[in-house]
This record gives sequence, structure tokens and C-alpha cells, in this order.
Amino acid sequence: MGPLVIGCLVIVAAGASVYAGYQAHDNEKNINQVKGLVIENSNMLKSIQADITYHTSLLKKGGGADLQGSVAEALKNIENDKVAEAQANLYKNWDASGESKDGHHMYGNPSARFTLINYSDLECPFCKRFHETPKYLVDSAKNGMVNWVWRHFPLSFHEPMASKAAMMGECVAQQKGSKGFWAFTEYWFTNSAGNGQGFAGSDKIPELFGLNKEQYESCLTDPVIIKKIKDDMQAGNVAGVTGTPATIVIDNETGKTETIVGAQPFAKFVQVIEGMAHPERAQAQETAPPAQK
Repeated sequence: MGPLVIGCLVIVAAGASVYAGYQAHDNEKNINQVKGLVIENSNMLKSIQADITYHTSLLKKGGGADLQGSVAEALKNIENDKVAEAQANLYKNWDASGESKDGHHMYGNPSARFTLINYSDLECPFCKRFHETPKYLVDSAKNGMVNWVWRHFPLSFHEPMASKAAMMGECVAQQKGSKGFWAFTEYWFTNSAGNGQGFAGSDKIPELFGLNKEQYESCLTDPVIIKKIKDDMQAGNVAGVTGTPATIVIDNETGKTETIVGAQPFAKFVQVIEGMAHPERAQAQETAPPAQK
């Protein structure tokens, strides 16, 4: 039984809660994703058909004299369409992006009751496995009650690539904002081999994300960005973080916190958040008499 089903059992037991009705949200999300893929493929097909029609007309007018040039231009247009489509796909899942009050990248409602402070390393395989969990926790929470904040925590045994990837993400964000940063994290985790290996195509990031290349390359050695990453690491050390992923769940209403270590499943976070939202239930369970055998 997968974590989402386990999470559903937790929800049923808890009653009306932060995650009530999340399963319906998930079904709607899946339907919308399928619709989106159909539209994307349809648009791409229309674009290719338009290119073929246009260059066929040129061939008819020119009697085929400029066949090589027409074919080259058609291929170039198709490639440009692919780049545009790839850029659109990078950003499409991150509309709820923004910044926290202290300037960190945030996904979700800034006024949410619960915040997930996630210390992560872009070269960490466990972080890669975990990355979809906090996003789903935000997307499926009732009434925008959960947000997710990223903090860098590159591990020494993944260096130098872990810090380099963190710098790249911040330099994408410098031009594309937090939405660009979150899109970068998804792209990096999808493509990197992890464990400090990175991936061969990372030099194409400026082109793929539509960046000013000169500005991007200058940013990669910016002392301000370097300090930002070091400050995140220092904050993690103070909080007792020793590995990644590590997530601090904060109840912004009560000030209570709980640290969850490792790539824990969705159900674990639901349990912690629901316990904070409804402490009386947890207390009732603790004081209940043991079941008679």
C-alpha cells in the first residue's frame, strides 16, 4: 500500500482536517495533467503543420530552387518551438511560488498556518526521492494551510557539485524569481545522477531557462549568493540539521515545531501536521485506557 493510501487512512481516522478532501484534489489534478498533455501535443502538431504548409508554398513559388534553405529554416523553426515548449513545461507546475518574509524561496500560501522548512542538497539522492512530497503536501492541503520553504544544505561529500548546483539555482532565480528557482530544482533532480556527479547538459541551463548568459555566469561567483547559501547552512547547523533532507514543520499559529529527518512518506507529515492542528485528539489518544484483551 503506497503512502498516499496510508495518508488517506490517517485522514479518515482524523475526520475533518487540514487534508480533508485531498484525494478529490488529486483526481482533479491528474485529469488536468492529461488535458494539458493533449493540448501541448495538439499545439506542437499545429505548429509543425503550419511550418510544412508555409515552406511548401515557398517551394511552389520558387520552383524548388531554394529547397535546402527552406528545409533548414523549417527545421530551425521546429527546434525553436521545442525550446519554447520546454521552457513553458519547466514553469507550469510552480504558479504558487513566491518568497518568505526572510527572503527564502517559498511555494504555497504565504499566510499558511503551517510551514515546511526543508533543508536540501541538490545532489542528494534521498532529497531527489523526497522532492515531490512537500509539493504534494502544499497542493493537497485544505484552504492553502501549508507552505514550503527551501534552504540550502549542500553536504561535504557531494562537493563541489552540490554547492555549484545551489549557485546555479540561485542564479536562475536572480533573473526568473522564485518560480524559476523551483522549476530549476525539479529540472536538476530529474537530470542529475546525484552523489556529486551532476549531469553533462548543465551548461545549457541559461538557454533552457531563457536567461541572459553573461549575467548568469557573473552571478555564479557573486559573493552575495555565496553568502546566502552559507547562511542557510549555518541556520541548519544551529537547528541541529546533520543530513538531508531534513524538514522542520512549524505551526505559525502556536509556534510549535517538529523536525522530521529523512525522506519520510506523505503520511508521516500528515500525522505531524494533524497532530499540531488538533492536539486534543493526540492527547485523548494518550489518556485513553488500554484496550481490553
